[in-house]
Amino acid sequence: MIASVHQELWQNLGAATRSRSPFTTMQLATIGTDGAPKVRTVVLRQVDEARSTVSFVTDLRSPKVAEIRRDPRVSLVGYDPQGGIQIRLEGRAVILAQPEDKKPIWDRCRSHTLALFQTPDAPGTEIASPRGAGGTLEHREGNEQAFRNFCVVEVELQRLEWLDLSPEGHQRCFFRRTAGSWVGTWIAP
Repeated sequence: MIASVHQELWQNLGAATRSRSPFTTMQLATIGTDGAPKVRTVVLRQVDEARSTVSFVTDLRSPKVAEIRRDPRVSLVGYDPQGGIQIRLEGRAVILAQPEDKKPIWDRCRSHTLALFQTPDAPGTEIASPRGAGGTLEHREGNEQAFRNFCVVEVELQRLEWLDLSPEGHQRCFFRRTAGSWVGTWIAP
């Protein structure tokens, strides 16, 4: 049964990148540059089971980039309220800012997402009033500044955890990556 949980976990993550699902958005935790924990929502963009990685995008000017560069250990958590399933992921993040590394995901993002990267203000900058991102990015190839600000964060997973909170009885297991393969163990919920 634990092997089927591992398979289901990866299927849920993969489905989250193809269409909206409860695991499309996950909460990312980092260690802030001040040493305090920081948590925010990210959108999964790519899952590679063979490489044991998940990826999301962010603005290169974002505080989370500095946090990850300082301490690459991260944790992500997602929850499906309908199914009562929580997935936790732990690993080491790498910032992919080179054009050849980020272009494949850039090409798959929608224009309204890419428009966020063309704003003059870095994420977290204090501004006089709320305002939109300034429209949509009409020509992906023509906005060099947005592409420069865009980066991919790839997390090489080292631990996966699955928690079933359904009324039938809670179950929990974790998987640790050892020597390139995953080993699972049941644990008390």
